[in-house]
Amino acid sequence: MIMILIWLSPLILFLGLILSGRSALTAGTLGTICAALVAYLAGPAHPDAAAIIRHFAAGAWIGLPATLVIVAGLAFSLSLEKPSSEADPARPEHGSLAEACLLRGPFLETSTGFGVGYVVAVSGARSLGVDRAPALALATFSQILVPWGALGIGTRISADIAGVSLTALIWRIAIVTALLGAVLLPLFWRLSRQAGLPPALADRIEWAGLIALLMALLVAANLTLPLELAAIAALAPVMLLRFLRVKGFAGLDRALLARLAPYIALVVALALMRLVPVIHDRLEIPSFKPFAETSAFAPLLSPALPLIIIALVVAIRRGGVKQATALMTLTLQRAGRAALLTFLLVGMAWIMVGSGLAGGIGLAVSGVLGSWSAGIVPVAGALGGYLTGSNTGAGAVSMPLATALVPAGEARLLVIAAAVVAGSLLTAVSPVRITMGQVLIKATTAETGQALRALWPWFALVVGLTTAIALAAAQLA
Repeated sequence: MIMILIWLSPLILFLGLILSGRSALTAGTLGTICAALVAYLAGPAHPDAAAIIRHFAAGAWIGLPATLVIVAGLAFSLSLEKPSSEADPARPEHGSLAEACLLRGPFLETSTGFGVGYVVAVSGARSLGVDRAPALALATFSQILVPWGALGIGTRISADIAGVSLTALIWRIAIVTALLGAVLLPLFWRLSRQAGLPPALADRIEWAGLIALLMALLVAANLTLPLELAAIAALAPVMLLRFLRVKGFAGLDRALLARLAPYIALVVALALMRLVPVIHDRLEIPSFKPFAETSAFAPLLSPALPLIIIALVVAIRRGGVKQATALMTLTLQRAGRAALLTFLLVGMAWIMVGSGLAGGIGLAVSGVLGSWSAGIVPVAGALGGYLTGSNTGAGAVSMPLATALVPAGEARLLVIAAAVVAGSLLTAVSPVRITMGQVLIKATTAETGQALRALWPWFALVVGLTTAIALAAAQLA
């Protein structure tokens, strides 16, 4: 028992520091140092200092593609910001609220990440006259597709840490997300009613149909398309249907096309890069793979490339080179801490996997709980997502446990899918995300607490359903 606690001490320290109010960067730094010391002194694989450094470097290499997308996605988001005075007015009705929280917010979150979808949703709710506390609660639903947030970087990292096929994983994540979408929609209606914009029967029928269509398209897209395109491809036709129902074909004017041009350019660029063999093969060179156990990285195939190019084009069109320079300066200032934290968290996880800490934990826990130990994995993911506000952080906490506690095969894929969804959806109610909304709309501490109390079913449904899926997968394996 003592040895298990020693092997778990990096994660315990990391989570404990965050619970005590320390920054995620401080917790990540000390957790990584602790992982290195424990691996050196008590690691089952008995790694020397050089091996531990190599494990951290391999983790940092895995984090590099994600870090580039974080920086480029933030630049893309900042380049498209517009003053609130230019925001499109909307009538205070349930349909407008649902559109902001269930369609526009998720679309922006999948394409850019960084909580942009949450910002849009909470601002949209406030513009409809919703009070601050219910606006914070309702904006949470903009995060339902966080496994694909920022073009799926967190999910990609989780797959790399766990050593599973991304293609095999993402459609399973889509199925888990679809199940949660079905049980969370009534909660959205309940919160809407409390916010003063109750859904009529026609609204319930319309949005039940739209969400069912979205989830069906999400599963289909993840079976056929790359991770970066899947959620966007699922959302786009649903958003178009809703737009045509509200505004008709007359609304498809040049002004709309101009607003959508950067997003259309992004989708087209990603499709060409991923789906056209001639272009894909050319961009695949050069490719780098400094560590045998990690994936190769082709910089020209990175989603960061079209994101940053489009951001710079938008900035130059608005204000020339000076505007582009200011954009990049602001981007680097804001993205620096997130980039460093990504390197630290993935490096810590990789040290735990490579040094045998995760495997030792798995053998010990499995010896006591057997197949029931799989239920720990989504709980760990949920805890990591809640405390760090990042599905990369959730993966760093849960994926070493997944590889240790669940045998390779179908069961492990389903358990990992459940953990990714649990961690991703708990980022939506994390202190990081809620504080972002609180500051944006100037909510009081009491109003923030009211929002979190209203969201207790979110916690229960997400953790309960994902844990049940993980346990069922392990029992049936």
